[in-house]
Amino acid sequence: MEALSNRWGVMIGLWGRRIGWAAALASASIPAASAQVAAPSVERAPGNVELPTVERRDPLVIQLAYTGDLLSAVAGGANRGSRWIHNVSGIATADLDQLAGVPRTTALVHGFYNNGGSFSGGVVGDAQVVSSIEAGMPLFRLLEAWVEHGGADGRWSAKLGLYDINSEFDALQTSLLLVNSAFGMGSDLGSSGRNGPSTFPSTGLALRGQVRLARALTLRAAVADGVPNDPAFPRRLNVGLSSGDGALVIGEGDVELGNLRVLAGAWGYTARIDDRFDAGIAAATKRRVASNGVYLRGEAQLVGDRDRGVRAFVRLGAASGRANIFDRFVSGGIVGHGLVPGRPADDSGIAIAWAGASGASRDLAFARYGDTSEAETAIELTHRVAVTDWLGVQPHVQYVVDPGLDPTLDDALILGIRLTAAFAH
Repeated sequence: MEALSNRWGVMIGLWGRRIGWAAALASASIPAASAQVAAPSVERAPGNVELPTVERRDPLVIQLAYTGDLLSAVAGGANRGSRWIHNVSGIATADLDQLAGVPRTTALVHGFYNNGGSFSGGVVGDAQVVSSIEAGMPLFRLLEAWVEHGGADGRWSAKLGLYDINSEFDALQTSLLLVNSAFGMGSDLGSSGRNGPSTFPSTGLALRGQVRLARALTLRAAVADGVPNDPAFPRRLNVGLSSGDGALVIGEGDVELGNLRVLAGAWGYTARIDDRFDAGIAAATKRRVASNGVYLRGEAQLVGDRDRGVRAFVRLGAASGRANIFDRFVSGGIVGHGLVPGRPADDSGIAIAWAGASGASRDLAFARYGDTSEAETAIELTHRVAVTDWLGVQPHVQYVVDPGLDPTLDDALILGIRLTAAFAH
């Protein structure tokens, strides 16, 4: 019988958890390339590559980003072994006011290639996914292709097209240094749905609205395809909508008060999905349950400033227990920038993510093994060396407790190194 951890590792890999983006979250987003192109809230590409800004008022900006992860499981987990995962992104951002005379309108197209290296799915067996760029299979496809139009006063905007929700929802800068997907989008939301939410590596059509109600308060909401792409053909790009797929509806309040930023969000799928415990039984007898959740996320400057100082982040999340692998989630960490003498651009971080097994997950584990794991916990220690302004080298150590919620697996120790590079024109 296939191990529970391997099944979940593969599932999450296919769903693109962050990453991150995701990373999920793991996530695809573009910094302000010119005065005409507005920046999303997270200025990174998949693998958390910081994209360089372009100072000129160019109507068209091209950005390239590369992330490579060399990972080795040296103890515990499902297997021993090493994997090399890499992801290349090409992003074009266009100011349609200058190019086509459409005022206050921006278009973005983001395509990527991923070699499909499987480390969590093929080696460790963890469910939260060690690398925010793990896709589970070779992919060459579009991640985002949208148009955004804003109001004349700059207080509101609407975005339509192929969209990564983790580029703006459930996303803060501080935690993006970390490699593990759990420090991008929370594991409760990132592992939800029939094929994951609309984020790396599988995105769907979406409509996003955003409005700034006060100087410190922004509200945003989105409706996205409830089953991005086609789970039966995961390597194909399928942007069609099916009535049976339903939609993912998500809303978020974003508050900035000096050095403190807080996000509060809620999400839910309009279509019911199978009870996770019923994964192996006949379709006619499966129970259909609702999938929804809430999260609270914050970051703050503790010491110094962004040029040299220490920041902290925390995230709390909850999800419905029959439809999801995890129904409780807590993460937190500390990140320092410019703390090493003579290395003003280096970053260091330590963080922990705890994902509580849902009732359905515990039932499934008990039915297979006669025992259960209450949670999966990931701990990461990392340091990014800024070799140049476009190249980074990031060694890290991760320790995963109860990988894959599989009571038969020992805790896993992972050594890794991440390479990041970014260019713009």
